[in-house]
Amino acid sequence: MSQVEFEALAEEALRIFSEIANGASQKLASATHSPTNSFASGNTLTGGKAYQNLNNISQTNREGWAALRREPSIARLVLEDEGGQKRVVYIARKSSLPLASGQEFASYGSPIGRLAELPVGEEASVTLHGEQQFFSLIEKTSFRPAIMDSEWDSTGNQYRHVTLGVFSIDSLRALLGTGGDELDQILGQAAVASGVQAGISHQIRTAMGLRDQPILDQFQGEIFRLPLDSQLIILGPPGTGKTTTLIKRLGQKLDIDNLDENERRIANTSSQNKNIPHESNWLMFTPSELLKHYLKEAFNREQVPAPDERIRTWTSYRDDIARNTLGILRTVNGGKYQFKSEMTNLASVVIADPRLWYEAFSDFHDQRLKKQLKDGAAIVGESASVANMAVVQQLLKLANGLDGRQWVDVYRELGTQEVQLKVTLDDSKGITEQLLKQERNRVYNRDKEVFLRLAQFLESLQQDDEPDEDAEFDEDDTETTGNPNGSAIENAVKAYLAALRTLARSRYRKRSLPKNSRASKIIQWLGDALPADGVLLEIGQRISFQNGLRRFVNASKRYVGDVPTSYRSFRKEMSGAAEFYREPVSNPLHLSAMELDAIVLLMLRNGRTLMSQDFIERELDLPRYELLRSLSSLFRNQILVDEATDFSMLQLACMEGLTTLKGRSFYACGDFNQRITHTGVRNMEQIAWVSPRISLKSINLIYRQSRALNAFAGDLLLLVDGDLKALGELPKESTHEGVKPVLLQEASADEAARWIAQRISEVERMVKQMPTIAVLVNTEDDVKPMAKRLSLHLEEVNLKAVACEEGKGLGEVADVRVFDIQHIKGLEFEAVFFVGVDLLAEQNPELFDRYLYVGATRAATYLGMTCYKKLPLQMRSLLPKFTDRWV
Repeated sequence: MSQVEFEALAEEALRIFSEIANGASQKLASATHSPTNSFASGNTLTGGKAYQNLNNISQTNREGWAALRREPSIARLVLEDEGGQKRVVYIARKSSLPLASGQEFASYGSPIGRLAELPVGEEASVTLHGEQQFFSLIEKTSFRPAIMDSEWDSTGNQYRHVTLGVFSIDSLRALLGTGGDELDQILGQAAVASGVQAGISHQIRTAMGLRDQPILDQFQGEIFRLPLDSQLIILGPPGTGKTTTLIKRLGQKLDIDNLDENERRIANTSSQNKNIPHESNWLMFTPSELLKHYLKEAFNREQVPAPDERIRTWTSYRDDIARNTLGILRTVNGGKYQFKSEMTNLASVVIADPRLWYEAFSDFHDQRLKKQLKDGAAIVGESASVANMAVVQQLLKLANGLDGRQWVDVYRELGTQEVQLKVTLDDSKGITEQLLKQERNRVYNRDKEVFLRLAQFLESLQQDDEPDEDAEFDEDDTETTGNPNGSAIENAVKAYLAALRTLARSRYRKRSLPKNSRASKIIQWLGDALPADGVLLEIGQRISFQNGLRRFVNASKRYVGDVPTSYRSFRKEMSGAAEFYREPVSNPLHLSAMELDAIVLLMLRNGRTLMSQDFIERELDLPRYELLRSLSSLFRNQILVDEATDFSMLQLACMEGLTTLKGRSFYACGDFNQRITHTGVRNMEQIAWVSPRISLKSINLIYRQSRALNAFAGDLLLLVDGDLKALGELPKESTHEGVKPVLLQEASADEAARWIAQRISEVERMVKQMPTIAVLVNTEDDVKPMAKRLSLHLEEVNLKAVACEEGKGLGEVADVRVFDIQHIKGLEFEAVFFVGVDLLAEQNPELFDRYLYVGATRAATYLGMTCYKKLPLQMRSLLPKFTDRWV
């Protein structure tokens, strides 16, 4: 392509940028802020939904116009139709508007916009105005527009032509020349000559953040446009645009206009159920708060509002729902457990692969629920009157047939019997309540202070008393717990009656109370203030009959709600199983992170099983399904997971369990070679356990590293027995060759800091500007000391190092950032330095190779390593790959 042709391209593009930006400014200036004016006759009482919809549309338009004013276009396409006619189309990232010049302009999400993903020379069909048309992509120019010195320019442009090849254009404005005298023109022509290069030149990283990839490649494009109800994991090496694909996928599926009829039905049905608009009905999970910060920036570029409540770390989200939605963690109003994140009671095989342990727990829960019903039928048979023998036979038949049946079938059958069971239960309760009331009054009349003293005694009881599981069926749900807002005496009376019921049932059935149970301690405290034996036996017979019946009333509630209680029993029974537990817990109320994940997962899966049944879905608004409604309120139209291989199987399964029942939209991305957690998933077999519907797509074309560092990454994978199939490939047109990594051995901490500062100066000298630089240390305790040492050695060149503690405190643009290595997943820097690689190998031998690979692949061009002694033994073969300096 001649210089004149490049200049004509630049002139046209800059003119179109101005036209688009000016048009967007005019739209913003004239946009009404009173969308209700659009209705001929408005009624804000009855038409609230319509007004809200119109307001949302208006707001979306304003945001789109504002984005066009900042970034008018991301690409220019030259297309050729089947008749040989050519057309030029400018593409915007998200929105578009009509142009007065008549120039074609479309959004990337539009049908014609997807042609931007094609390699030049290829053809594809699109549907325009209801008609399918074929186009060949002849030419494509990618832009990065920005206002510079009050004029539009675009830097880092890439030009592709079907026959001419690929060129990098530093600046469109520079191509136009500057005019002036003869010398100015000569200098300008020299600048132009150096501003257009064959191939893809590397763009220096000068700002922190995720790499912006406005247009995906052909393979990424196929992935992100898959139907809404797909489940997918994208695997690939660092720098392949996995996260970008995820974000664009979300943005495309949030736009109702981009969805087909089936997708719209799924989106609208799920949104209506929770009164959450589809554009807000999503969640994305990320391993760290630091990555969350940069994800929000990337979402902003794609014009996708991403408040904190929609981008979450799994730990913060799980702890929230476990405490406030699922009732697993204790609050002042209830809950079962106290979370202890530092607990390490699980065996190492469970940490690596929790499937057998989780399935044993799930089976235990099933068997426990079956035992409850079988015991209930037996109790009813022992304590029923002759008048209730029909009920007895009915329940015995159901209990004897439990083995081999699905729970949903059992609960469906119980649903048909529930009315009769409740009538029988209510008939039995009347006399019992009268007898209990008489005993309550007798005790009170004998001692007016008894319940006041009992209230004081109850305060001394521990909540981890030995549970009596049978006792929960002695009372209705509304009677089982004290009222947190009730008086102390009111709660003491309830505790007295509960203990009396338990004692009476135990006497009648000739059973002993659990020695350390709450009821046993209250009975001991009451002493001789107990009812006569004859009264106890009469109460016991009736309470036993009711206890047995209650196991069959609203039984499905326990399929979800009893999971936390089942885990306590499971852990107690299995505490000696070395394949599951390293050691017994010191406090039965304490819960480790993986244990909490398992309980959340079983509640989600069991809840989904129930909610997928028509007979429950029809009655979901009934009070007895309150827990299921709470669960369903967590479901979202789209669930996305970044760096998925850092999450455990249980965590990923929980996330998949948050998808809507009809859509089940789940998208994740990651790289098994980059797993830097002990609990992270290790292979596709484990992913398949999360959900058999999850399919795999691999992408290997990398847009980050130089050829030299990509080859070094391959050497590392070969060294640590990594998956070489996941090694990235640079585009063949890339001219980013790079330099060797550098190494310093046998250095003190201060010598390492001085050496790194010298190498940083070399980098700045070579790239002629200050790029992004990260220094990685082995522990959080090393962050501040290394930042302090580095700053001392960088003072003479007016730079400073910032301690990014806990991955936070990001500093200014030109600062050198010091991180604990565990916090840099997903980020990208021009230069990366390791401090104390040999010590990292000693301190973390299990994950050393993973940390090394992840850290090394954060660097685009420059990689340095220091050792306090020698390079770790397993890396000695790589010594010839290093040099000691760059300049």
